[in-house]
Amino acid sequence: MRFLAAMAVMFVMGSHAAAHDGKATAQGVTEMFATGEAMRLVPKGATVTDTTCKSIDVAADTRYQCTVTYSD
Repeated sequence: MRFLAAMAVMFVMGSHAAAHDGKATAQGVTEMFATGEAMRLVPKGATVTDTTCKSIDVAADTRYQCTVTYSD
């Protein structure tokens, strides 16, 4: 039961985002949403140099994790 509750919370949250040196990563329910969330973390004035996405299968559903690489 706890597993199902944790999965429900994860899907309701929408995205999980984190920024690192030169990279921004986010997750979402679609590839476009995850890419957009990662792009929001890119500093103003930075140039995006690459975007990669991978699908993650979670309990009969697919989520996407996208990473945007940028340079100042």
